[in-house]
Amino acid sequence: MTSIYGSSELAKAIARWDGNKVHFDIESASGHSVAIDEPPIFGDDTAMRPSEMLLAALGGCTGLNAVLLLKKFKQPLKSLEVEVEGEQEKEWPRAFIKIDITFHLGWDGKHDKEAVDKALDLACNRYCPIHATLSRGTKIQHHHKDSH
Repeated sequence: MTSIYGSSELAKAIARWDGNKVHFDIESASGHSVAIDEPPIFGDDTAMRPSEMLLAALGGCTGLNAVLLLKKFKQPLKSLEVEVEGEQEKEWPRAFIKIDITFHLGWDGKHDKEAVDKALDLACNRYCPIHATLSRGTKIQHHHKDSH
């Protein structure tokens, strides 16, 4: 595939309603699964909400890239927690209007602040497709097909 950004790959996930209120089981093309739900009265609060999953995807994506880059830059990373907070509009569709990412880093020795700053910048702005999608925006289309 090609887009305005050059060639592209197709990623895929399928969300299946399990018949129970609004609980969905989601499976990725790589074979992994997660679930989403909502609090009562619509759901049973048995899984993350979709908006929380979006923030989690951003934290996980930037976090794993941060780990890889900090290791590449030979920084003595001991621990990492990525805290992602999103401010949402009060009215539906309750879109996020601001998202903050805070990297809580633990060290096992002396680290180079410039290398750390560079790694975190690259993790967010160069290597995380979730960050790129949210910060650039993307065209979303919807369709329907009747099942038999």
